[in-house]
Amino acid sequence: MPSPFVWFDNVGGNRAATTDFMTNAFGWAPKDIGPMTFLTAEGESMPFAATTDAMEGVTGWVPYLEVDDLPAAVENAREHGAEIIAENLKGPAGDASFIRDPGGAPLALWKRAAGM
Repeated sequence: MPSPFVWFDNVGGNRAATTDFMTNAFGWAPKDIGPMTFLTAEGESMPFAATTDAMEGVTGWVPYLEVDDLPAAVENAREHGAEIIAENLKGPAGDASFIRDPGGAPLALWKRAAGM
């Protein structure tokens, strides 16, 4: 895997305003899919990030790290001092668990859905 960072969510209290900002300031194309709005860079066919509604305990940009075994990755993070924010959330392309590292930054551990 060239980079473990595979996705970015911008989590906040006003998804519409954030999406408008990203669209106008950076030229990213939005596509609302219900629980989130995908963002695609100019000239690209696939989104790289999304704006999402508020999530308790999380705000701002959240990078996603792809892992091979989600439960094992969550347990490993916990053993090394991570706070577990939410576990085993189902998404359009796989499952994710949100953690906070010992320095306070949020991070999502993500397992790609079979066939993706």
